[in-house]
Amino acid sequence: MPSQIMGYYSSRKEKLLKDFDRTSELMKGSLVARYNEKFASMLQREVRQEYEKLIPEIPYIKKGVRARVLNTFLLITAQELAAYKAMKKQGKPPAEAWELCHQALRLRVAKIPRWKRWLLRRLMFSGLMRKIIARRARQQQKVPFGDFEVEYLIGEGDDFDLGVNYLQCGNYRFVMKHGGEAFAPYICMSDIALSDAMGWGLIRTQTLADGCHYCDFRFKKGAATQISSKTHEVQDTIERIRRTEAEHSL
Repeated sequence: MPSQIMGYYSSRKEKLLKDFDRTSELMKGSLVARYNEKFASMLQREVRQEYEKLIPEIPYIKKGVRARVLNTFLLITAQELAAYKAMKKQGKPPAEAWELCHQALRLRVAKIPRWKRWLLRRLMFSGLMRKIIARRARQQQKVPFGDFEVEYLIGEGDDFDLGVNYLQCGNYRFVMKHGGEAFAPYICMSDIALSDAMGWGLIRTQTLADGCHYCDFRFKKGAATQISSKTHEVQDTIERIRRTEAEHSL
């Protein structure tokens, strides 16, 4: 039996579009402030249309707790790719498209109840999770999930608690397959907003989209998010957004 299904979301399109509309509404005010009412409305409409076209192409991974997480990431990736495609039609660069995606994701994860984020963080760094990952690390398992393939590491000393190397990435493959080559390294930076909100303490220095052999995810309980890119334009965008967010937090 295949580990992932294509076309799974076709019958669930209306639900996914409603979810998209909620995120889009969160962005309305900032889009109008950044551009204008006419452009904001047009952009929201075109991003929705691009997302609707992508929905039948989004892979669905069938098995396990990990699969549910990866399916969520694939849906986020499809929305962000849709934003890139719509922005590209308007002559906007990938960096500008990702700034909007980053802001939208920040707003979206802020809506997750604090108790739920706390519970997920507690589970992630629990003794049970460490035992599972340690066993897989000792066995040097390379675990496939659809278009993803991962290997696990357990931290030694103070560097990190849990580690995952993505040897193959379904998000990267999806973006490349659907015309998002220039946007692919930006998609990976969505983990900044996710790590900040969920308390992952994610440290990452390389990705497949940067041309590296794997993505090095290292999680440290209580640590600040430290994500960088080897693609200069992406790293410049990360630093610019950090400065802007720091100024706004003063």
